[in-house]
Amino acid sequence: MQDLEEVKNSEFRIQNLDRTDLSIKEKECFCIGEFQVEVVAYLGLLTADVHYFKVKFQSFDSEPNIEQLGLLRAGSVGGSLNRELKLRETLGEYGMVAKLLAHTTVESVLINPPSALSELENYQEEQKQEATEFIISDREVIGATRLNSVDIDTNAEIIEKTVQNYQITPDNSDKICENNTTDEHSEYLEEEYYPEKEISSDESRQKLLLLSDFPAENTTLATWLEKKHSSEEYLSIAIQVCQFSSYLYQRQWCFIDLLPQLIEIGKPLKFFDLTTAYLVDESLSSGLVGDYCAPELSAAHHIQESMASYAVGALLYQCFNQQPLLSNQKLDIKIEPIPRIYQLLKISLSPIPEERFPLSQLLGLLVETRNLFRVKKIQWQVASNSTLGLSTNRLTNEDNYGVRQQQLSDSKNLIMGIVADGMGGMAQGEVASKIAVKTLLEEPIPQEFQEEELRANWLIELFQKANESIANTVKDGGTTLSTVLAMCDRLMVAHVGDSRIYLIRKGEIAQLSEDHSLVAMMVASGQITQEESLEHPDRNVLTKSLGSKRTLSDGYVQDLRRIKQELALTLEDGDILLLCSDGVWDLVSNNELAQIFANTSSLQSAVDATINQVLHEGASDNATLLALQCSIETAN
Repeated sequence: MQDLEEVKNSEFRIQNLDRTDLSIKEKECFCIGEFQVEVVAYLGLLTADVHYFKVKFQSFDSEPNIEQLGLLRAGSVGGSLNRELKLRETLGEYGMVAKLLAHTTVESVLINPPSALSELENYQEEQKQEATEFIISDREVIGATRLNSVDIDTNAEIIEKTVQNYQITPDNSDKICENNTTDEHSEYLEEEYYPEKEISSDESRQKLLLLSDFPAENTTLATWLEKKHSSEEYLSIAIQVCQFSSYLYQRQWCFIDLLPQLIEIGKPLKFFDLTTAYLVDESLSSGLVGDYCAPELSAAHHIQESMASYAVGALLYQCFNQQPLLSNQKLDIKIEPIPRIYQLLKISLSPIPEERFPLSQLLGLLVETRNLFRVKKIQWQVASNSTLGLSTNRLTNEDNYGVRQQQLSDSKNLIMGIVADGMGGMAQGEVASKIAVKTLLEEPIPQEFQEEELRANWLIELFQKANESIANTVKDGGTTLSTVLAMCDRLMVAHVGDSRIYLIRKGEIAQLSEDHSLVAMMVASGQITQEESLEHPDRNVLTKSLGSKRTLSDGYVQDLRRIKQELALTLEDGDILLLCSDGVWDLVSNNELAQIFANTSSLQSAVDATINQVLHEGASDNATLLALQCSIETAN
């Protein structure tokens, strides 16, 4: 590309702005508005009356040598590009549409793709007989297609290839004919296309030029579709295309076909070409055909909303079948038997337009379906064991525990694990722990239970209710209470006392609860070390318990915010939750727990092995261990 200073100070800029004949071909430089453009490659006749080019461009106001890749389109003044300009004016600064950098009308434009000759020769060599027979029998169709659209036919691909290769100008038509004089059908080619250089009136050669940025190839929808993705990702793309179509339809436009190579994947998608959008009820003068075009568009037809719904369905079909829907399949579509996807495609791609979804309904169903595919199927394995221990001073097991599972909906399940360690003489501790566990197991689940804040408040209310019941029932007794609550893959905890909650993930163990005990406070304040706390005479003295006071103050019940910044954490496949009384963790260290659960074949075996080790170590207290392991499968 010429240096900008040279361009600014020469006749080059004026000539390209005002010249009567503009030839668009590779390495040609010219100006559009405030941009100097150099053609890099001819991309083809991607829509019926528009030529597409990859170009380099730079602004006259930019620094020298700063070039960008652009998309240049050239088409008839009253055709698809003019329709796009009207739509852009309607949409304004809409985030899903790539910005138009410049547009202008040039009185005389010659489109001269340099590779037309070689492409034609190669194509003729491969498809000579089939193409020639079709051209001879349908020469009137081809002539109409050059200026308008392609009629549907079993030979639609031949028409499209022929149209693209024969978009010649007076500059190269002689060469094409000369190179085909030995072919037995060359007389037809010469007679049919050689005279086309006569189609050179001012009106036919007047072109509208549009310049925009060029989508990076590795970010286009066409490139994205070449790889396999999850069902959720496919649905997310279809949702964005449907959202775009619905937005246009609300403004009385229908987006009836797609050019994936000119759609950029991002948040959101970005459309670089709008030539396949038409006004609602607009009457077509000829038919249209394309991978995403409804079958009724093969004949002249009024534009309707159902055609836009079909285009979205055709994209969704391509996603799940790894190939586009071919023209000869459109009346007899074979759909993979995937629940919901099958129904969406069957209705969206119906050959009867009236049976298809309206865009707004289709958008809602796509979102609903994606949400179902997002749901993680979670199964829980539960194991437990509790022992009185070996102390001659303890003839009653004052520990209690329980598990509560409930299916809240087709996509949401809940599990709650509870351990309570009672304290007090005359079996008062056993009563206190039993009341606490019973309260949490039997309290009804609220209808409004989706928000994490609501679930956290509900847990605190349960602790308050259990505390009041214990205080009113048990004298000189109380209990610890440790609870995990998992709704789908989101885990919350609520905890009072010195029982513990652990998370074992990939062999690593982490304590999710804090010890509400005197020695824990002394360790935290630096009065004693962690090692000294293990043998401290006051290690069983609690600073918090249920039943010791009538009302629990704010913050009395610990949640995950004391350990991390959020109310809940996201579970991963294989995570193990352990809830245990101090009779377990006082004799089996954290590292030992992690090793036992990592090296034991089953969850129940690991629990039993832990309790056996407690007994082997003397079991001077009641010991209870509850283990919950999640298995998470993501829908695809």
